[in-house]
Amino acid sequence: MSGEHADRVDRNVTVCTARMDAMEGSHGVAILTEWDEFKGYDYAAVYGTMPKPAFIFDGRGILDHAALQQIGFSVEVIGRSLK
Repeated sequence: MSGEHADRVDRNVTVCTARMDAMEGSHGVAILTEWDEFKGYDYAAVYGTMPKPAFIFDGRGILDHAALQQIGFSVEVIGRSLK
């Protein structure tokens, strides 16, 4: 990538090496893999760092949606309706 596109990416994409750094201050978190590590995050702590409303998009259906809603998240399961 070069030129204008690379400049836009540099201005709009932040690369983080720590998971909390990546989620802190974000409006939403998208889980797009089924890796078990995403099940054990301290989502209450994550929620506390996010502007509200705070969203979680679960693309693999691996998270405890009721628990996340109890914390206060707006939860969307990508590809199906959350009842």
